Formats: sequence, structure tokens, C-alpha cells
Amino acid sequence: MNEDLLQYRNRIDELDKEIIDCIQERAKLAGKIGEVKRTRGEPIYRPDREREVYRKVKNLNKGPLSDSHLFAIYREIMSGAISIEKGLHVAFLGPKGSFSHQATVEKFGDSIEVEPVSSIPEIFRVVEAGKCDYGVVPVENSSEGLVNSTLDVFVYSDLKIYAETYMKISLHLLGFDKDLSKAKKLYGIKIANSQCKEWIARNLPHCEIVETSSTARAAQLVAERKDGLAIASTIAAELYGLEIIQRSIEDMPNNSTRFLIIGNAECEPTGKDKTSLYFSTSDRPGALFSILKPFYDNNINLTKIESRPTRKNSWEYNFFLDFEGHRKDPLISQLLLELEEKTTVLRVLGSYPSAESF
Repeated sequence: MNEDLLQYRNRIDELDKEIIDCIQERAKLAGKIGEVKRTRGEPIYRPDREREVYRKVKNLNKGPLSDSHLFAIYREIMSGAISIEKGLHVAFLGPKGSFSHQATVEKFGDSIEVEPVSSIPEIFRVVEAGKCDYGVVPVENSSEGLVNSTLDVFVYSDLKIYAETYMKISLHLLGFDKDLSKAKKLYGIKIANSQCKEWIARNLPHCEIVETSSTARAAQLVAERKDGLAIASTIAAELYGLEIIQRSIEDMPNNSTRFLIIGNAECEPTGKDKTSLYFSTSDRPGALFSILKPFYDNNINLTKIESRPTRKNSWEYNFFLDFEGHRKDPLISQLLLELEEKTTVLRVLGSYPSAESF
């Protein structure tokens, strides 16, 4: 063996031992922190602390690995630490292999217990009942818009938004045989088929399109029947033992979905936060303007405003706002007091760290 190669490998072996020892020591300290948290009744998962760790890693990184590579490593280290502290049980919109499942794993790592449920209202219910610590719910997609059912549940649920995350949605062609001419059927959920319409027309014009209830179900059917291809996610390929035949077949790139992490606690300020609320107001000229004007006067950036029918009276609406800042910030706290006087209903849904594109 080349002497230089042997020297490098020996040094890697030495470093591996040091890395493992350090990770285990870190885990022991995390366990002690977990004991303190349990004594104080504090939540085990802390998005503010998570952000602090990622910022530290980014500042310390001198390469050659990219920030995203190190974040992925630390995500799993923190996930393992949480399992030692207490462990987390997180609900998501199932079945396993869905994009919500993938978003949950990307946010919390592989060391948590996951709970696939059948609907968004059910995610809220299992968290409210204490069966799960947190829930992961989709709230909007960059190309398809709002997930209205998520907003509607917030009107009657007491759960809070604890964190947010964005995930790039890449639709892959999964199957067993790379020869596309042999494929007879293409399985996929309607929205995914639509987002890949041009690619399908060019490459699979001979295939029968079979609509499924989810991308995960499409992958499952291909795995069981072995008579076609599926449009689904990376995690679905892993879960059902399928090969990724063609990556990213969506017609429009940069498609992403925003997910909210919901729970009973609220995150402490981090210095770069977002607050979500909903309100109702009387039906009079200038009512909405009077509510939005204080944001302009105080130079507070509104990142989203949406309306949804109240479902109580015809043509009455709830308005949902996202804006920069934390409800504990003095300026935001004063603003909320002012809004209470101008609205008929006002509820803060949560203040939480703004998701960053690291």
C-alpha cells in the first residue's frame, strides 16, 4: 500500500475515534440538560437553541464541507441527543413516504418517533390530546398557493406555531426498470401529475395515468404491482425499495412548500423571528386599512396576508397575517395592544424563528 495513503487512513482512524468520543460526550451533556428541562417543565425541543447551534456551525465552518453538509450532520446529532433527553413523537400528514414525512425527518432527524395521520385536522387533534409532542402541517406551496385546511383549523385550535421550515419539492420518477418504453402505467397524485405534465407528455405518452391518494401511495403500488412507474419523493423511494430512475421531473423548478411545526409551547425570541395571527373586523369602510396602517407607521414588514371565510355568516372573513418580529419585542407588544382595540377578534397564533436558507 502507498505510504502516503496509509498515513492518511491512519490519521482518519484517529480522528474518527476523537469524533465519536466527542459526540458521545456531547450526548451525555445533552442528557443532563434534559434532566434540568424536565425538572423545570421546559420543552425538550427548542427551535431557538437549534438556530443558535446552526449559526455557530456556520461561523466555525472553514470548509471544505459546505454549510448544508455540516447542518445535515448536526441535525442528526441533535436528533440523537433529543432521543436521549426524552425523545419526541411527531405527527405528520401520512402515509409514510409523503412529502410531509420527508419534511418531518429533515426538520427533526431520524431519531424521533413519527406518527402518520390521515388529515390535517387529525394532526391538530393528536397534539391537543397529548398523543404527540408536535405536528408538522403544510401551509403553503410556492406554485399551488395556500393549504386552506391548515388555516381553517387554527381558528378553533389552541395550539401555537412553534417553528417553521421550507422544503424544496422535487418530484422523481421511481420504479424498477429504467427502460421507459416498457412502462404501462404511471401512478401519481393529481397535483404531482399536473406539475410534471410536460415531462410526461415528452417521455411517457404511451402510459396510462393512474391517480392515487398520495405520492407515497403511488410508490407503494409500484412496489406491490411492479407494472409501472411512480411520481414520488426521495423518502418514498427509500421506504418502498424503488430506484430513482429520473430526478426532478417537475416542469417548474424551485417549487417549495412551507411547513409549520405546531405544539403547546411558544418559542423564545431569537432576534430574527416571525409572528402569525388572525383577526376579524367589523364590515365598515377603512376597517382593514386602520389595522394595517400601524404596521406601516412602525416600519414592521408584513410577509403575508390572507383571508378565509368565517363560515358563520355570508361574506364575513378572517384575516391571517405573518410579520417580522416576536410578540415579546416591545414594539410588537405595543402594536398588538393597539390591534386589540381595532378588531372584533384577535389571536396570536405564535412567534417563532424565521426559517433560514442556510
